Amino acid sequence: RGFRAGIANFSDKVLVDVTAEQAREGAAHLSATRHDGDTEELFKVLQVSTCAFASLAHGANDIANSVAPLATIWMVFSTGRVASEAAVPVWLLVYGAIWMDIGLTCYGHKILRTLGNKLTLHTPSRGFCIDLGAMITVLIFSKAGVPISTTHCKCGSATAVGLSGGTSNVNWRLVATIAFGWILTVPMAGLTSGLTFFLLSSGPKPEPGNGFFGDAP
Repeated sequence: RGFRAGIANFSDKVLVDVTAEQAREGAAHLSATRHDGDTEELFKVLQVSTCAFASLAHGANDIANSVAPLATIWMVFSTGRVASEAAVPVWLLVYGAIWMDIGLTCYGHKILRTLGNKLTLHTPSRGFCIDLGAMITVLIFSKAGVPISTTHCKCGSATAVGLSGGTSNVNWRLVATIAFGWILTVPMAGLTSGLTFFLLSSGPKPEPGNGFFGDAP
């Protein structure tokens, strides 16, 4: 009986949280300005071009961010030396693009749902502006050789487009959650990678004479 009561209380709490979140999304959507239907139909065509160029910007920065460490590892493994610059084989870029597509297929729908429905109202005209702003920002920083996050740029663009019609057009609780995630991910990724490297570097090393390869010490 106590277990059933606990399950019921938990279900009620989840239902209340979901309902409150839906209410915040609905309020942001209802307060947003809607434009003429013919205008939105025109922007459907225009947004195709901005989506294509946004994908180009995404590949120019995010795939480079992912492949760069792997290219360094491959250079050391294949040449046995360390240099300030590493040649990036085409197959490494294809490898990174394939795994990025796999990640999009498996978990991308969660981010799409968050940015597409929960943050602010999205229409073709708004989406055109969001893609254009994020694309220009990413391409400028890519040209300058500065690694940035396309997702962060899209979040900033979507929030700014929502703000253009008033503060009530934005789901500020979700904005706070996203900002907290940005702050949390940097030390979390650093701690995880640093701990992993420490454990690997503290293990047995293939040095001559230590028996790692089965030779006599």
